[in-house]
Amino acid sequence: MKKIASMLMALSMSLGSMAFAENQAPDNLFGQWLDNDGFVTPGPKIENWIDSDKDRIDDRLQAGAGKPAGKPRPEVELPERPDPRVEEYRKLEQWLEGHKAEAAKAERDLEVKIAEANKNPDKREVEIHVKNLVAEHDANMAGHAVERKNLEDRLAELIKIPEVVICIFPPRPEAPKKFPPHWGRPPAIQTKDIRPLPGGFGQGSSTLAGWIDRNIKSDLANSNKPKPEPKRPPVVRPAKPPRPELSDEVKVELAGIETDKKALMDEMKAKLATLEKDASKEDARKAVEEFKKDNEARFAAIKEAAGKVHEELKAKRPERKERPEPPAAVKEKIAEVKKVEKTLHVARKAVTNKLKEAQDELAAKIAEAKKNPDKREVEIHVKNLVAEQAAARKAALDDFRAAQKEKHEELKAAQKELREEVRNTKEEGSSRTSR
Repeated sequence: MKKIASMLMALSMSLGSMAFAENQAPDNLFGQWLDNDGFVTPGPKIENWIDSDKDRIDDRLQAGAGKPAGKPRPEVELPERPDPRVEEYRKLEQWLEGHKAEAAKAERDLEVKIAEANKNPDKREVEIHVKNLVAEHDANMAGHAVERKNLEDRLAELIKIPEVVICIFPPRPEAPKKFPPHWGRPPAIQTKDIRPLPGGFGQGSSTLAGWIDRNIKSDLANSNKPKPEPKRPPVVRPAKPPRPELSDEVKVELAGIETDKKALMDEMKAKLATLEKDASKEDARKAVEEFKKDNEARFAAIKEAAGKVHEELKAKRPERKERPEPPAAVKEKIAEVKKVEKTLHVARKAVTNKLKEAQDELAAKIAEAKKNPDKREVEIHVKNLVAEQAAARKAALDDFRAAQKEKHEELKAAQKELREEVRNTKEEGSSRTSR
């Protein structure tokens, strides 16, 4: 009996341990919870397994009773880091530009220092001082040159790397292929779908693709047909008459005129060269006027000779054909357009004069206001005056536009009638007066 009792006790303990093991979570679930997004995440370390709904799933891993356990959060791919060599290239470029700017500033500073040193009346001291300044500048520039050389060498090394070249100097996109002019304009309203276009015209909507396909088929079907003649004949201009041949006397006179002019210019330059280096523009102007006065007879002789040559050339100039008069109907339309334009011009000039007078009055008021010693009051007063002037200007322009709106419409109508009349006028060959 004792043996049987011991066996039953051992069996019950083994069954209890099995039941306890069934109610325990694996070791790797201790401290795992469900986050707000429904993914398993680390949480507080609680070793007891909680299974209130008896579904053999820890309640901490469920969104609710009877629901499946959460899954691990998927790994998110990190964005690709840029090539550090590209960043290095851009930084080196900035440093090199900084070196160049610093060197240029040093050159300007040296010029300022030399100019300041030249104010010393003692030439010996000036020479020594300038020499020291130049030596100090050259020593500093030598250090800059070494650093600049290192930067340029490193840039030359980086620019040889294909990956760097592609990032720094990306290839330019190919220019889109243009449609033939005789196709006209593409459809204004198109669908939003994108697809490859026929004929190698890139990407576009199906509407555009259909339009291109129809035009290509039309070109293929009409390839053997002769091209239609232009609706309007081209302008036939008369041949220019030959230029008159100059006589030997005129050629000699022209050569003499050029020689005299060159001699005067050389003498004037020589006179200006005698002026001091710090001479002003006014001094140069007075020297030129004095030279002209002293050589007045020579200038008059050149002018007289040039006038004679001009008269001879004018006499040999071929006569120009008179431009044909436009028809009476066209003249009438031109007169109507000019009449309306003149009316608009007068009205516009009146408004411009009025605005100018208002601007002058504003300037006088501002000058009067500035006599007040209180700067704050002056500032407020001037601000109010300017605001009033701006409002008045806007009102005047609005009134002008409203008043002249009918005149503008009348001008447009007259211009349109003129164009239609010119187009309806039959012109042929050299008798054409319009384009």
